[in-house]
Amino acid sequence: MIVIEYESKCSKKRRKAIDAAVFCASEALMPRIKKPVYINIRPIRKLAEKQGVYGDCMDEGDREFTIRIDVSLPLEQMIETVLHEMVHVWQYVSKRMVYKWVHEVKFNKGVYDWDMPYDERPWEIEAHAKEKTLKEIFDGQKRY
Repeated sequence: MIVIEYESKCSKKRRKAIDAAVFCASEALMPRIKKPVYINIRPIRKLAEKQGVYGDCMDEGDREFTIRIDVSLPLEQMIETVLHEMVHVWQYVSKRMVYKWVHEVKFNKGVYDWDMPYDERPWEIEAHAKEKTLKEIFDGQKRY
């Protein structure tokens, strides 16, 4: 079960698209999850300009996650970003990805330096690959 809360307002159209992307990804990646997973959506305008990211995902503990999303992105790109961040939620929920210490990440039983180049991070490589598959599923549903 997925529970979504918004930390600030965004347009009704964007909220519907974000909700649809979160539920699509959760159904595809975590169909057997019974215990609630709490997703806090933090819509931020111009996040890419301000911090150089389209979105990110933070594990808050106790099956609670915060996804920051740049709501000024074109709609399709925003949806792809939400799907990508939901892959990270799945990685955390399934314990495939765990922050070991401040600068290290345990992913698939390997320990990696958080400061390694973005394109070489195995959890990002996986998230980009699964994002594409999720986007195909999402486009077939178009629930927003």
